[in-house]
Amino acid sequence: MEELSDDWDRQYEAGRWHFLNDIKEAARYGILSAWLGQTGTTQAVLDVGCGEAILYHYLKSSGLQRYCGVDLSEIALGNANVAEECVQLVQSDLESFHVKTADKFSAIVFNEVLYFCEEPELQLNRYAKFLDDDGVIAISMYTPAREKSGANRSIQKVWGETDKSDHWKVLDDLELKSYSKNVGWKLRLVRPVR
Repeated sequence: MEELSDDWDRQYEAGRWHFLNDIKEAARYGILSAWLGQTGTTQAVLDVGCGEAILYHYLKSSGLQRYCGVDLSEIALGNANVAEECVQLVQSDLESFHVKTADKFSAIVFNEVLYFCEEPELQLNRYAKFLDDDGVIAISMYTPAREKSGANRSIQKVWGETDKSDHWKVLDDLELKSYSKNVGWKLRLVRPVR
């Protein structure tokens, strides 16, 4: 993990991920925060792969009471400009992160991070155990133009898993296209079937 963490730290130090603060990313963050506001799940949010905790700023006016951001990069977490009273930032990769048994979240967000693990569908099921009974999982994944890319394979795994109606209820499913950036994303909001 340390070598991978160092690589992400170098990228954040070099400003590689600064574009995530750009207005051209706002629609994606807006959708994620609107979903959590609309479902009334902003009480306790776990943001996996939070980077500099950009999503926190979209959520703080929506009744956010507790925010836990998880990221591999210590530099990204150090750059997060967040109010300390309701925020916990944890350096970890998504596959190693665990919560205390008593900790539950009203929402878990996987924002551009599920392609960085071998079996994202297994991680979705593992993280679902960290949710309150009425909790939701919000997923955003960048869609490369190359159909056989690793990112598109990850999307197929995640969408294939969440299409299982005996395990998941899909609350919303959409594609977002930025013509100014010439990129697209697939987004899905799901709730585990209990």
